[in-house]
Amino acid sequence: MKIGLCATFLGPLATVGAPCSQGMIDYVRWVNDHGGIQGVKIEMPWYETRSGVADTITAHRKLVQQGIMIEQNILSTPAEALLPSLEKDEILLNCVSALTPVLAESSWVLMSFSDWPTMFLSLMNWAKKNLWTEARPMRVGTIFYDQASGYSTLDAIPYFDDIGIEFVGYEVVPLMGCLDASTELLRLAGKKVDLIYLTSYASPSVTVVKDAKRLGIGEKGIILFASSNTLDECILNIVKGDANGWFLSNLTPSYFETEKWPGLKAVIEGLGKYRGLPAERLKGFYTGGWTHTMLSVEAIRLAIEKVGYENLTGRAVRDAMYSITDFNTGILPPVTIRENTPYGANGSGVYEVREVKFQFIEWMTAFPSLYKEGWEKVDWEAY
Repeated sequence: MKIGLCATFLGPLATVGAPCSQGMIDYVRWVNDHGGIQGVKIEMPWYETRSGVADTITAHRKLVQQGIMIEQNILSTPAEALLPSLEKDEILLNCVSALTPVLAESSWVLMSFSDWPTMFLSLMNWAKKNLWTEARPMRVGTIFYDQASGYSTLDAIPYFDDIGIEFVGYEVVPLMGCLDASTELLRLAGKKVDLIYLTSYASPSVTVVKDAKRLGIGEKGIILFASSNTLDECILNIVKGDANGWFLSNLTPSYFETEKWPGLKAVIEGLGKYRGLPAERLKGFYTGGWTHTMLSVEAIRLAIEKVGYENLTGRAVRDAMYSITDFNTGILPPVTIRENTPYGANGSGVYEVREVKFQFIEWMTAFPSLYKEGWEKVDWEAY
């Protein structure tokens, strides 16, 4: 049984893509070392894509020719380009990202969490209730990198009034060649913003965090808040103390949270066994890749139970994925996946960086998905 991987070990997203791809490969090795699925071993053929659109499409064609039952990657932009092929070939894509408007129109993608505007609005609602003390509305601005995931956060703007927040503007930085974000940060600060929300991955995140520290943005009383896994261990290990004081959303727990999330013990053991690394070197994207592959394996297992190994198809695996109910990964709250909730997490952990370490605050439950369920009848106060 084959799970195809459009890997990202190289290119501008390698900082997060490499550990994520490793986590995917290593969970397959872990399953095989523990007997496979009902005694059948799994293969994970992979091709390097650098998360580029053209390379991802080429990799998909090669993987389909090899008989994969499900496919995995790490970025929404190439996922959007793959949709026609996924639907034609009847292969579900398990993507480490979140829904965009284009992806939400298809039933052939599974994501990490609901969608970018939902997470943006949910986290800002949490910040308003937990970090804001003044009587006036909190003023929020956002900075993001030049990708679909960044631009789709703007779909939350019309709803900020509903939760009592004033949105003041946004800035965009490039994915490649982001050497300075001073202008963008200063423009937001000049709008008398109270909180800056960052959606970015890999090198642009480093630039924004370091420039915010150099410019003293946090010292000016502005709250700095990073989107889901924007500021995980991959970035923290580079920026170090420059990240102190940032608040962040992480879907994946840190290595020292094994008591709360016992599934981390297997992840840490796998990291040591297959990569020769200690627990302290565990990165959130490695855990994310591991967890996504857990869902793929569970979908294959359920599909075999329903249709039998001989009749296994990509459609059967897709249908089985949408039947997963209260699946306990030990890394996230129990996962239930349906066509209107095609993602593994319905919220995220909220942390603060103190002394170059993530300090867990609480798990935040997100609003219903804007793109799948809508916000016409949301009880905002319930969140």
